[in-house]
Amino acid sequence: MSKHKEADVLIIGAGAAGLTAASELSAAGLRIVVLEARGRHGGRIFTQRDPSVPVPIELGAEFVHGKSPEIFDLVEPAGLLLCDTINRHWYLRKGSLTKSWDFWQQLDELMDQMSSVGDADCSFQEFLDSLPDDERTRETKAIATLYVQGFHAARAERVGVHGLLRANEAADRIEGDKQFRILGGYDGLVEWLAGRATIQGTVIHLNTIAEEIRWKPKQVEVTSKTKDTTTRFAAARALVTLPLGVLQARTRELGAVQFVPPLSQEKQDAIRHLAMGDVLRITLRFRKRFWEELKLSTDVGQEKLADLSFISSDLAFPTWWTQLPVRAPVMVGWVGGPRAEELVSRDDEFIRDQAVLSLTAILGITAREMRDLFQSCHMHNWHTDPFARGAYSYVPVNGLQAQLSLCRPLDGTLFFAGEATCVDGHVGTVHGAMASGKRAASEILASF
Repeated sequence: MSKHKEADVLIIGAGAAGLTAASELSAAGLRIVVLEARGRHGGRIFTQRDPSVPVPIELGAEFVHGKSPEIFDLVEPAGLLLCDTINRHWYLRKGSLTKSWDFWQQLDELMDQMSSVGDADCSFQEFLDSLPDDERTRETKAIATLYVQGFHAARAERVGVHGLLRANEAADRIEGDKQFRILGGYDGLVEWLAGRATIQGTVIHLNTIAEEIRWKPKQVEVTSKTKDTTTRFAAARALVTLPLGVLQARTRELGAVQFVPPLSQEKQDAIRHLAMGDVLRITLRFRKRFWEELKLSTDVGQEKLADLSFISSDLAFPTWWTQLPVRAPVMVGWVGGPRAEELVSRDDEFIRDQAVLSLTAILGITAREMRDLFQSCHMHNWHTDPFARGAYSYVPVNGLQAQLSLCRPLDGTLFFAGEATCVDGHVGTVHGAMASGKRAASEILASF
């Protein structure tokens, strides 16, 4: 075992939260050491590049949701190029396309009714069950359930209405109906954060798995393992930015961290109460943009797919999108919530086949045509990733208080950040993770 390495603050995790905090704290003159289990920066931001694919392949976060200052303030200094997405969303029902205006109008009308729930929280499913039951409302409920499961990666019977309301209010504050892509790849953001922190003196250890955190007031010791070495790092403070799924892992599971002494009962209860959602996303590359030559039936006639952006259905992989306004022979499939839970434990080949079958049915082409057009697929299963154990978190019924408990520091020594601790409604987002890193950095500076 190698000797102690001293720092002012140890940060566990080099994702968006950890790197944001490292940048803030090192700029203030503190000695920062970051321990990252993976061999790369970024956490659940994971960009790959394939010479045969003209655009970056995002295996994790892809969209910048709204005009969050955490990201938009870094666009110029980081030299990022943002591109507006075309947010035209079609909904395929009974073999016919419904245009986005109708889709979103029905969804917005239902979501607006959630404010009538009052002070007592309830699940989204309980809220839906309280509404009138007729043909139109059943269709609207189906659309809303698809949205909550897909966007929030949540179970309708578990996610809380109060958490959804806070998320909607937070999105409204930053024009959350607008979406953007980082054209050069989302990893450009985290690599810039890592570079800035490093220039300011931060030391980042990759392939370093934190296994135990021993702590007492104003003193922390972290035991970590690399491939061949066990190392102890010592500091006056520690910032834990582990994903909720990792905090929920059982002792001795790969990626799990043991706290000695254990975290407070309040914090353990909060970790157990909050929920980690599952998502599967898959990027399919084709010989050409064949969908631009297709037409689908709508309620007003045939619709060309030359400008297809988003399309949803009720199939195994219900939601797909292109790279518009960039035209590339790539389509991305997405499934979240219970449907994803049914697939995440299957092998990659089975998941790919389900995705291809869904897209074949949505576009109305034959299996043979799809085989002739298909070239490759790219995916990463975040559920089976031991350093993520899920896609991102959501707030269950009565979960807002659990979020507050999770993000609260312990004895001015252990601090917590990450998207699950973002209490202002931006849970599950990159900018929410970054905001939590800034919040934790302020708390740490105040503790000194």
